Amino acid sequence: MPFLPARMQAWLKQSAQKKTGFGNSTPPLAWLFAPSATNLGFALRTTCAALLALTLALWMEMDSPQWAAMTTWIVAQNSRGQSLSKARWRLIGTFIGAVCGIAYLAAFPQSPWLLFPLLALGAGACCAWATFLRNFRSYALVLVAFTCTIIVLSAANQPDNVFMIALSRTTYITLGILCENGLAMLFAPKLDVVAKEEIRTRLQDTFCRASLSMADLLTGAQDGLMRSRALFGSIPSLADQTEFSTIEMGPHSHAGDHARAALAAISTFLARGVSLHQHMLAAAPVPESFKQQLHTLRTLLSQVPAQFNSPDPVQAAHSLRQTLLHCRTDSLQHATDYLTQFEKLRVYEPAPTPLMQELLECRILQAALAKLLLEFDRALAHFIATQTPPAKDHFRFDRQPEKDYTLAFYNGLRSAVAICLGGLLWEITAWPEGSTVAMFVAVTSTRFSSFENPVVASGGFLRGAVWAAFVSFFLVFLVLPQQASVETLLASLFLPMLVGGLALRAPNATGTAAAYNNFLPFMVGPANHTRLDELTWLNTTPAVVFGIALGVWAFRLVLPFNAAAERWRIRTKLVKDLRRLCACGTAFDTTSWMARSGNRLAQIIRHAGQHPDATTEAYLAGAMGLMTVGLLALRLHYVLAGNSIRPDQQALLRTVLNTIARSRGYTLQPAHVATHALQTLLPMALQEKNLSVHLELTRAISSLEVMRKELESNATFLDTTRRFRIARKANTLGL
Repeated sequence: MPFLPARMQAWLKQSAQKKTGFGNSTPPLAWLFAPSATNLGFALRTTCAALLALTLALWMEMDSPQWAAMTTWIVAQNSRGQSLSKARWRLIGTFIGAVCGIAYLAAFPQSPWLLFPLLALGAGACCAWATFLRNFRSYALVLVAFTCTIIVLSAANQPDNVFMIALSRTTYITLGILCENGLAMLFAPKLDVVAKEEIRTRLQDTFCRASLSMADLLTGAQDGLMRSRALFGSIPSLADQTEFSTIEMGPHSHAGDHARAALAAISTFLARGVSLHQHMLAAAPVPESFKQQLHTLRTLLSQVPAQFNSPDPVQAAHSLRQTLLHCRTDSLQHATDYLTQFEKLRVYEPAPTPLMQELLECRILQAALAKLLLEFDRALAHFIATQTPPAKDHFRFDRQPEKDYTLAFYNGLRSAVAICLGGLLWEITAWPEGSTVAMFVAVTSTRFSSFENPVVASGGFLRGAVWAAFVSFFLVFLVLPQQASVETLLASLFLPMLVGGLALRAPNATGTAAAYNNFLPFMVGPANHTRLDELTWLNTTPAVVFGIALGVWAFRLVLPFNAAAERWRIRTKLVKDLRRLCACGTAFDTTSWMARSGNRLAQIIRHAGQHPDATTEAYLAGAMGLMTVGLLALRLHYVLAGNSIRPDQQALLRTVLNTIARSRGYTLQPAHVATHALQTLLPMALQEKNLSVHLELTRAISSLEVMRKELESNATFLDTTRRFRIARKANTLGL
């Protein structure tokens, strides 16, 4: 329960309404004055864990006890799965970094001009490698980099003591992790039940959004396409979050694998919906019988949110699967009926007629609709498996992250240059606190090197350090000098840490609060037999803030992030992937292509920020178009792999794929080649007597009908020789 009186809460709400004009707005400081019970519990628990770690570190006479409290705040996350994962990889990274630090200083004890470049090279390699990993696995490599740097710089003036410094660091980091995990386990029982509920809620929301998007998409509403893009962009992060729920459920549960498979099936479901939408536009006017079928399906999909919000969503999923089975069976039956009518008509009509072509189009639409429903059914089956796992379940589903070598090089180079600059500054100025500056330059530059936009991410880090310096000033100068016991020290730190814990759960203050909580114990500098005097604070704290500021500015000076350049790079990779897929059918399968395309869409959306412009919308439309072309190209490869059609027909399809693979610059040749192949294969399909060959030709025709339209409308997007932008005076793509 919120700890403010009801009158104060009502006043805050009324103030927000007057300020914003909206009744459902949240006051700016509601996270502090009227926190939720969950946020207050998290702040209290983590504050107590940090103070417990500090107390034990003081009792054990550690030389830097503040690091134990700092570690507690570092590993504290929104969920137990995140905390456990971060704690595990932090331990691994710290131990490896400690060994590397000892090795570096032993190899170059009095050679700073060799030590710093090689230290920067090692840190850059770790940061580059971290780019290839997901979640806290990348954090472990970052930990190796800056733990090694911290140990080397801390022991630079006393190299004989490097082993004890490394041992101390690993000890108080282990202590902080144990305290945070110990208290969290006491207040977080039944983790597997909570994790299962989180997976269910996450998938329920995704199913509801996907069904509403598809309902609008199939009826031609523009909102459906925009919703589909937004959902595509959120699916990769949802799949990453599933990993933490899997940790909470234990090593023997496969609910996370089923959840990721369900999200992948939803991606394919949306992609097939976009393809069907484009096919209906290409085959307009759509038959009235098919329109009626779509109306029935739209009504069914519109009811999905209400069904999933029922008390028993698993039973609702079973019921929905039965309904989808009937719809899919009807679509297949309609397709069979159209095929039967087509064959009967061909007996009496030796030459192709418009009615025969209409029957062929109707059968293509019905087959596409059946595949669409099959993907949704597959997603529902995996959702059910997350809640009621089948006996002897050994299902595995994982996504290998893409290796972006250009981004890895950028990340490694930024970190290496920043560490070299910090070491050079220390060596040239001989500043007594130069090691502190160099240390926090390394911490900042490595910690945020693997972020896509390190400038934005590290900005909150600097603000948090400034807030920690501001609060620590009052503690060091006014509060702590009047105290002489550990108990009063803990009492003085309780309220500032509690406020930091509440801010850590505020939506727009997470980065700032994380840095504040991390650096406050360091800037206060608690110890057993001494306290941090004012002169030491004036020397140390500005050095910390200055080092962090230099690390942040390194991201602005060394290969700074540029959203337009990143979009250009993403677009280039999209086109290259499509060309590779068309050139070689085994380069991707459907799942890997959808995962790769979904990650690209998510990157474009993230780089757009809070206010996407027309260029960003055009990029999203182009990326969706190329994703559709890729799916259709895979279908053509499957037709060719079946080897059922004649060699001349195979040559037409290979020409289409090869033209896409070899096209360079702005050209409509791929669209023209696809149109020519369609116009050639359509009469052949209408006259084909062999049923299996006729069906394969129909698959190829259905792909070519959509492909030619997408290739024509995205010809500018496929041209990677020139920048892609929107003409201001026209509503068309310009150069």
